[in-house]
Amino acid sequence: MSISDPKDNTVDETSSPPTPTALSSKKLSTTRRRLIMFSLCLALFLSALDITIVATALPTMARHLDASAAAYAWIGSGYTLANTSSIAVWARLSDIFGRRPVILAANLVFLVGSILSGVASSVGVLVVGRIVQGLGGGGSSVLVTIVISDLFALAERAKYYGLTGIVYAVACSVGPVLGGVFTQTIGWRWCFWINLPFCAISLVVLFFVLHLNPTEPSTPLLDGLKTLDWTGSVLIVGGTIAFLYGLETGAGSGDWSSPTVIGLLVAGGVVFALFAAYEHWLAPYPLIPTRSLFGSVTNCAALLTTVLHSFVFISYDYFLPLYFQVCLGFTPILSGVSLFALVIPLSFATMGSGFYVRRTRNYRAAMWAGVALMTLGTGLFIDFGAPPVSWAKIIVFQIIVGIGAGPLFQAPMIALQSHVAEKDVPATASASGFLRSLANSMSIVVGTVLLQRSLHGSDITDVSIPPDEYASAVRLMWIFYTAVCSALFVCTLFIKKMPVQKEDAEDTQDSQTEDVKEEVKIKEEV
Repeated sequence: MSISDPKDNTVDETSSPPTPTALSSKKLSTTRRRLIMFSLCLALFLSALDITIVATALPTMARHLDASAAAYAWIGSGYTLANTSSIAVWARLSDIFGRRPVILAANLVFLVGSILSGVASSVGVLVVGRIVQGLGGGGSSVLVTIVISDLFALAERAKYYGLTGIVYAVACSVGPVLGGVFTQTIGWRWCFWINLPFCAISLVVLFFVLHLNPTEPSTPLLDGLKTLDWTGSVLIVGGTIAFLYGLETGAGSGDWSSPTVIGLLVAGGVVFALFAAYEHWLAPYPLIPTRSLFGSVTNCAALLTTVLHSFVFISYDYFLPLYFQVCLGFTPILSGVSLFALVIPLSFATMGSGFYVRRTRNYRAAMWAGVALMTLGTGLFIDFGAPPVSWAKIIVFQIIVGIGAGPLFQAPMIALQSHVAEKDVPATASASGFLRSLANSMSIVVGTVLLQRSLHGSDITDVSIPPDEYASAVRLMWIFYTAVCSALFVCTLFIKKMPVQKEDAEDTQDSQTEDVKEEVKIKEEV
């Protein structure tokens, strides 16, 4: 790897480590490919699980460790802040030092954070453990996307991105249930202990089977650190922390006119603007190549589609269980089981659309069908009311939403990657991962504020609220998310079909892949 003169503000294309090509990785045997995907999905599952698993365990944790109100908020938000702010940095580190050592490092950091959280005897140690967990989780989530883009050709990625979409959805859905079960039975510390054996399995499997040679870069530590965009890293981390902490503080206190809240939000917005300007005009080795990434309407529309989909989808995982438990009186376990009506059809729709996109290269049809059903299903949620429970509505409405949301996990990513150069694919994964995580955090805050306003400032988890009043508040919230789904549909209309040259390249790679598979099969038989 060559390093350009730091005094020269132009980017030396040779300074960027080579990206592992999909074709070279297709020589993987079926067993090895499945092992890699298993370990990647396991790492992603744990990262996504820890976003929601502490939600139902937080009150018990805070009571056991005698946490203040501020510390209580940091137990939950510390993970999200660290996760979101570190995504772009992890992606760039993997460009410099290679995917394998960096994803192993991210898994190891997550493991250390889980141990710290599990053994915490004070709230300070628990908060530090959650922040360390978040740092590792951010790296795991973005590097799973990047490694898949390295291992597989563009059309093949739809199937594997669909699989990761299922894993993410299931993890976020079962998180609150597992947290509640652990808290009520073997103790809240198992919210963190549960990570250790599975994270260790992922680490061991990746260590032995994930090899992207000969294209993996081998960069000396000091040379690699010199090429890291330190200014951009500080800006994106600082802006994310300020903005998200402002949202968390405002939602927690309910006082959005507070100078602290306004100052944090404004500071975060200003720093984000400075980050964008620096990356666009000044950064010699940008974390996010804004010129190529935002250089077309299709790219911007695909990114916005990813953001709005995440913004709406997280509301299902967060607010449906809340409605089931507070308004309908479900237990945490029954609430989690009720979400299977969404998760199961989502899984089939995600995998089915992945195979469809792989076969036809038509990601636009998958997105249009998905967003239409997602909008319809979210609109039907407006009809959710107070007891008695209508199981027909609960099941059918969630099935419609699940079928609609599924295709939107991978189709926008395939659309985005098909309109950028192969060398910029890791950066697109970084940008979409960062924006998706930011959208998740914003959606939870916005939905919570809408509920609080409709409930006249009452706690949204207060079971003493009359069911009719709570159902009315939830109804207004779903009207808002339905409107966001409508904006999502508009965004998909601006996404163009896969370029002809990309389709030709994919057809060539498919032909070569069949030859390679036959060669591998013969070798295995011998």
